[in-house]
Amino acid sequence: MQKGCLRLDKMRCNCCGKDKRLADYYASTSHFNKHTGKSNICKQCIWDYVEPDNDSYSMVKVKDVLRVMDKPFLFDLWESSIVEATNSKQASSYFRTYMKNVALPNYTSFTWADSIHELENKEHAERYYDILDDFEVTTDITDFWGTGFEEDEYRFLENDKKKLEASFECPDYGMEMIMKDISFINLEINQLRQDKKGNNQKTITNLIETRSKLMNDANMKPIQSTGAESNDQVTFGTLIRKWENERPVPKPLDDEMKEYIDTYMIGHLAKMQGLNNEATKKYDEALSEYTVKFEDINKDEEYMDD
Repeated sequence: MQKGCLRLDKMRCNCCGKDKRLADYYASTSHFNKHTGKSNICKQCIWDYVEPDNDSYSMVKVKDVLRVMDKPFLFDLWESSIVEATNSKQASSYFRTYMKNVALPNYTSFTWADSIHELENKEHAERYYDILDDFEVTTDITDFWGTGFEEDEYRFLENDKKKLEASFECPDYGMEMIMKDISFINLEINQLRQDKKGNNQKTITNLIETRSKLMNDANMKPIQSTGAESNDQVTFGTLIRKWENERPVPKPLDDEMKEYIDTYMIGHLAKMQGLNNEATKKYDEALSEYTVKFEDINKDEEYMDD
């Protein structure tokens, strides 16, 4: 039985007009496809529209398709899908790999409104690179990265470096150089992506592969996870260093806490051991204002008797 253009096991594609199995359509969370839960354009028609003859994708077409299906475009996931498709033993397109990954449970609740487009606007730029309004190119920065870069490039490199150091340990000069090279690669990828007129996808793919090899050589394994799980990627020592750099204990608090421990803990333990030293004297002085002395009681009684 057919109802409109929908059968129990088939659906008509709005693009090619053919009746195809439901499995031949991508899932869609769009309000306008809620009856079927499927895109009204079959996978083959989407592939014919999106996939180029070579690796030079039109990101406008990719995002158009995702918008129609109410699927998110996630910059990091797109990049990792390129790497996965490139390294796959079986030939696989970037787009099909991305659609497989974005269907994972981590992203099922994401819609087009949750998309993250790198440097699409100031809000996203701040999210990715933690841009600071008071950023200045100092001598230390040029000594580390070299001269000849624009201020925005130095800003990008510095923030990329901070993110790498917050996520991975840097125990020696060798690891520092690997992180430095990775930041340069990330800068170059970003510049190529901003050059919308260029045909740069193949170059970007090569750079991503180089970055992946560097991370493998350094045993830096990126893990896709939610923000709540991100701290699981780093060691406790790295977190301590990060907290101390970003939110150090204020000096007055440090002095106050040390005084408290010296007086009420160390002094009390010294008193229990029958010692007579600076710690016990400090402990006695601290408790004196809370201690009732028999001499004072006797004086009060004598005063009352008078």
